[in-house]
Amino acid sequence: MLATHPADIWILTETHDDLTPAGCSHRAHSLPRPKNWNGIRSGSRWVSIWSTFPILETIALEGSDRERTLVVKLATGSDRPLLVYGTVLPWKGDRGAFNWDEHHRVIQQQSLEWQAIAAQFPDADLVIAGDYNTDMGTGRHYGTKRGIADLNRNLSECKLYCATAPEHLPPDILPYPPIDHIALPSAWRGRTRIASAWPADRKTHSDHSGLVLQIDDY
Repeated sequence: MLATHPADIWILTETHDDLTPAGCSHRAHSLPRPKNWNGIRSGSRWVSIWSTFPILETIALEGSDRERTLVVKLATGSDRPLLVYGTVLPWKGDRGAFNWDEHHRVIQQQSLEWQAIAAQFPDADLVIAGDYNTDMGTGRHYGTKRGIADLNRNLSECKLYCATAPEHLPPDILPYPPIDHIALPSAWRGRTRIASAWPADRKTHSDHSGLVLQIDDY
């Protein structure tokens, strides 16, 4: 799928070091996933970022979850570097919870990190991408109204918008709303579109769908 739908930057979640997108010679990984069940192989990661653009640095925020988040600064050739924050937000029942409490808590925690990054690098553009574990619509497919509202509010406070929310998807491009999303600077809204997408295929590829965004004149 990655070869069929090429991109300059890939934010992969629940991935493995062996999965290498063609043409992306620059990479960064979150810390290895803990081997807390027998399906976790050595080299498994919650988040990996692959890029055709050089990675200037990997940014380690104090107190951040370095297993489930990863932040890199890329040199894209623009006069503004690009900060990519890759994440896997908690799902319902994650970490022993029986509800969405952990999801709601981590949204607030990570939003403070987004704000800190934006303040630390005012001359860079910020992207928040990965497994949001919510449909970013109504929550009827997956997620909660509270989580979606919190995400949208916190993204807006960072001058970002979710470019893969259901209202931005072409009709019938996917059979179900995605729970993996990409938030971009609001100033890019008029020159961003969904370039391609593919549905989940648990047996062959992944139980998550995939999305590629195209940003014109970046």
